[in-house]
This record gives sequence, C-alpha cells and structure tokens, in this order.
Amino acid sequence: MGKETAGRRLRALTVAAAVLCGLALVPAQPAAAQTGAMIQPVGGRVTGVLSNRCGTTDSDHYGVDVAGNAGMAIGAAYPGTVAFAGWTSGGGNSVTLSHAGGYQTRYLHMVQPASVAPGQQVGQGQVLGYVGSTGNSTGPHLHFEIRRNGAVHNIAPAYACGATVTKGAPINLPFPDLTPAGAAPDRFAFVNSAGVLYAKDGAYSSWQAVNSGGATRVVLSGNRIGWVQGGNFYAKDGIQGGWLTMAEGGQVSDVAVGGDDWFAFIGGGNFFAKQGVHAGWLTMAGGGQVGDVDIAT
Repeated sequence: MGKETAGRRLRALTVAAAVLCGLALVPAQPAAAQTGAMIQPVGGRVTGVLSNRCGTTDSDHYGVDVAGNAGMAIGAAYPGTVAFAGWTSGGGNSVTLSHAGGYQTRYLHMVQPASVAPGQQVGQGQVLGYVGSTGNSTGPHLHFEIRRNGAVHNIAPAYACGATVTKGAPINLPFPDLTPAGAAPDRFAFVNSAGVLYAKDGAYSSWQAVNSGGATRVVLSGNRIGWVQGGNFYAKDGIQGGWLTMAEGGQVSDVAVGGDDWFAFIGGGNFFAKQGVHAGWLTMAGGGQVGDVDIAT
C-alpha cells in the first residue's frame, strides 16, 4: 500500500501474507537570500512570537510557539546534524540541530525523549520527536527558534499571533547562504516468506532488516514504516528509529499510515484511526465487517 507525500515518493513491496539569554536579534536579510529554504516543523495555531506570548510581553522569548495536538510529529526544518537531544529545565525534552551557514534550530517541550541522537544526520522533514508540554510549558505546543552564529535569527515576520501554519510549508523568510534541500530518496520495503521486514532508502543502497520475523504486512508514508506482526500494529520513525507499539491485542488485520501523523488499523473487523502517536484512537467504523483501510493526507 504505497503513499505519496511532498518531497518523497514512497513505494512498499509486500511479500507473503499481503505484505538563552542575552542574545541579540539579527534581522533576516532580504537581499540575494534563499527564501523558504527552511520548512515549518509542525502545523497549528501560533500562540507566541519573539518577545511576545500573544498577550504578554516576554523579552526572553526567543522563538515562536505553535500549539498542536499532543503527539503530533515534529519535522526538521532543514537538513543538519543533531547537536543536542535531551532534557533542559525550561525546554523539557528538546532537540538542537546544526545546519550549514552557521544556522541552528531548536525544538522544545517534546512529549517524550527525542527520536534522534547527538551526532546523527537528519534530513529535512525527518521526525525529531512529538509535540508535548514538558519543561516550562502550559499546554501542548512546539517552541521553535532559529539562531545564526549564536544570535537569535528574527523569524517574527513569518508568524502572526493566532495565525495557522502548515507543517512542511516553506517558512516565508530569506535565509542567506542556505540552498533548497534536495528531495529525500525513495524508500522501499518488503516482507519475506519468514516474516522478516526489510527496508532501504534509495534503489541502490543495501537492504536492512527491521525485525526478526513474524510480519505479514508493511506500509510506508512520510518517514514512517508501519507493519503488522503477531496481530499487532508497530511503527518506526525511519529505518534506524525505535519501535513504537501502536495497537496490541492480536486482532490487527490491516494498517495504514498517512504522512507522519495519521495512523489507522482494522481490529476485529472495526476501523480505528488517530492523529499523533500519543493521541487516543477514534472509532471510524464499527460493525465488525471492515476489510481494508487507507489514509490520504
């Protein structure tokens, strides 16, 4: 069950059984700069901008706040290297990425420890973690900021209090010395006759085993790999990510993934779906007669 999403064409082949203080603001420079090189890491409503929490002035607020459902995936704004992944007293579970041109991006308040590790290379849009409310936070949201050469990069012109931003959309600002990120490679996956799930990024790379056996179906979407094993629904953030147990009970017969946020499965002939890893399941269709599911985002 293949999916297509912007920036990545995904194919699934199944085999067997239906397989920060004291920082100066640096205005974004308008001349001869690459507009929109970075993308929005999440979608949602803007509830805070630089030096303003949309109602109260805060000179120590160096980024933007985007409120979203707890558990929504957070994508990297631009390709880079994980400089920090861990806990801070104010930011809770946080990630800092280093990029070309002296840029850094920060992602705070994740619901759980990051999905990436220090030193890891990440692609644009790759899942870093999930929206939460850890650290100094009053509700589920992503605090996102950009710095360049140690100074806060003024991204306020791209955000307005109460406005809605779309995940993956270009940030409408110039980013001097950054070029548009290249498209992510195609991803391929299959399940062999022993139930071992293999995946690889790019047609000419080597296959990598994702599990040790027992899988009966695989689906790909965004950076997600989802599969059925032992009647349960599992997923990963990319080939190197850790396993996520999405649904247990031994009655899962089919699964679907939409982008990095939506998940669905058939259990006992009923259709369930949710947006975000940590969200509750919604009963989309009951009656015990559902035979196939899919999601398009």
